[in-house]
Amino acid sequence: MHAMYEKYRSASFGRCPHVFCQGQPVLPVGLSDLPRNYTVNVFCPRCHGLFFPKSTRQANIDGAYFGTTFPHLYLMTHPDMIPAKPTQHYVPRVYGFKIHQSSLYFRNHEEGPEHRSESGGRHSRKSKNRQGGGRK
Repeated sequence: MHAMYEKYRSASFGRCPHVFCQGQPVLPVGLSDLPRNYTVNVFCPRCHGLFFPKSTRQANIDGAYFGTTFPHLYLMTHPDMIPAKPTQHYVPRVYGFKIHQSSLYFRNHEEGPEHRSESGGRHSRKSKNRQGGGRK
């Protein structure tokens, strides 16, 4: 665990690509605990984002070696290494105007694909009526 502490402090696994994370070092994480399912990704403890590693050498490592719990267990073991949340956040704008929360832009970005058909919109009702309940 001490070796991982040194690697994290020296940013051996890379840095978060988000501008507002200000070069926060990242930790390796697997998306599955089963071997040969996914390669390793990196987790940013500041924004809680998951990213592909920039190093091609790291990108070929099986994520199961680190497992799904490593970064969280590491930060629980070393609470002094938990960074503060970003104080700034990006606000999307078009010609200087903020995009309204009810716009399609936000609905598509905040909901996963499994929620889009349940949004109650005009198009989702038509597709529900056509599936399984149509005339014979």
